Amino acid sequence: MKKSGLGKDPLSWISSTIKEEEEGKIKEIQEDKEKVEIKGIPKFKTFEIRLTTLLREDQLEFLEKLIRDIHKNRSPQFRKERITKNTLIRVFIDAFQNVNFNIKDIPDEKELLKRVLEKVVRD
Repeated sequence: MKKSGLGKDPLSWISSTIKEEEEGKIKEIQEDKEKVEIKGIPKFKTFEIRLTTLLREDQLEFLEKLIRDIHKNRSPQFRKERITKNTLIRVFIDAFQNVNFNIKDIPDEKELLKRVLEKVVRD
């Protein structure tokens, strides 16, 4: 292994640019996410990062159909929160955080899909 001369942690000299007060506020926000509904803050305003992604037409149609089906199959007491395409994408990401699959030598999207489906789809 080639040595870079930077030591074990070459970025250790960088200090946080967030003031201690701001760090405390961030921790409070993270700890109090359940209180968002009580305070009346819309859920979408609690997210920090905006991401744009490119989809195929069939993928978009799938998301829209799933949203319609979810909305059609909810009784009034379960209409507490609006389900959107963003909601579905966040849920899919959360669900896959705990799925372990072979990530070695994945050449393309097709192979990635194949490996994920092997783990997720049960016969």
